[in-house]
Amino acid sequence: MYLKSARIRHYKSLDDLELRFERGVTLIVGPNASGKSNIIDALRFVHDAVTDGLEHAVSTRDGITRIRQYSKSKPYKVSLSLCFDPQDEDKEADELDYSFSLASKEGGNYIVDSEGGFIGNLSARHTRAKSDEPATPQPIRLKRDPGGRYSIVPLWEGSQVAATDQLAMAMNGPAGAVAVFDSNSIPAFVSDWNYYALYPNTLRGLSPPERDGRLNESGKNYASVIKQLKRTKAGKEALSRIYETMQEIVPAFREVSVSTVGGFLVPKFRFSIDGQSVDYDAIQLSDGTLRVFGLLLALYQVPAPRLLLIEEPEQNVQPGVLAVLADAFREASTRTQIIVTTHSPNFVDHFSPEEVRVTSSRRGATVIAPIKASQKRAVQKHLLSLSEFMLAEGLVPEGVE
Repeated sequence: MYLKSARIRHYKSLDDLELRFERGVTLIVGPNASGKSNIIDALRFVHDAVTDGLEHAVSTRDGITRIRQYSKSKPYKVSLSLCFDPQDEDKEADELDYSFSLASKEGGNYIVDSEGGFIGNLSARHTRAKSDEPATPQPIRLKRDPGGRYSIVPLWEGSQVAATDQLAMAMNGPAGAVAVFDSNSIPAFVSDWNYYALYPNTLRGLSPPERDGRLNESGKNYASVIKQLKRTKAGKEALSRIYETMQEIVPAFREVSVSTVGGFLVPKFRFSIDGQSVDYDAIQLSDGTLRVFGLLLALYQVPAPRLLLIEEPEQNVQPGVLAVLADAFREASTRTQIIVTTHSPNFVDHFSPEEVRVTSSRRGATVIAPIKASQKRAVQKHLLSLSEFMLAEGLVPEGVE
């Protein structure tokens, strides 16, 4: 399964925005304050709401009034609609859709105004009468009203969710169990998204042991992740790939070991200096070296997340290194879908025009579209590169002059 498209309405600066994603890497570029981070945060909001509950997702963003787009009169409803492709590339592409909207109430409160899902073609297990008969399309809809009632035709009609400030998708019970979405569970897929904001000072901090082998948002548990990777064949192969990539950037780099000191995990970075092995603490490494290592760990971790959201991977990174980093993103995209924001012409140059989406701000609202056709043709004909456009007139979204 992968995220095929999204429509986001009245979320921060996103008035009514539709965008399609690539199965591999999608780059979002644009000027400062054009809404790139708001697009990423809208997707994170869906993840947080499904994984940790809607109250957590709203509260960590300082309430519904900070999420909702500003309006002079009646408050807008925040609406998010996602379209998923559950099939492999060599199979017919059935679509799954999921959407919900939030309405503001007095006192900074909110309710789930609507919630719905749609399946175009259910899988064979739901639609075949006999094992040798072909599967037939069977539309299934889930609708929920502001009172918490939802109906699924033909299943579970008339059932009710009492909590009007929670998503049925995130709850146990018929709607949350997601039998209607077959084995390609939307909640399981959305819960397996990961966002990363990796900063060197965080990676230099103390790292307490954790059982979870998944790198967390800040990367603070990266020492635990390294220990987990060393325990399996797949993990060792991932570390080997990380080490190889690091050696393209820092030839003296060799490996990372993890020891326990005072109840904390301490990573040691080994380098070969004049034929001798020398270990360095994280605090002794440059910002760029440490951040690149963290990004590679996010990209190559095992098991791979279903979707990675990464902002500005070029931060602290020497421009010449970005070619190697772009190759790592490309390789990782064969295992996981990646959506990344960037300001770097050097990074963008290693991707195709079809993988780039461009944001701009029009009257305070975010606009996003593929690169306009004339710029795309110029790049395809090798008249100008993406980086040259970015450094000159800037990349322009289609339909915006």
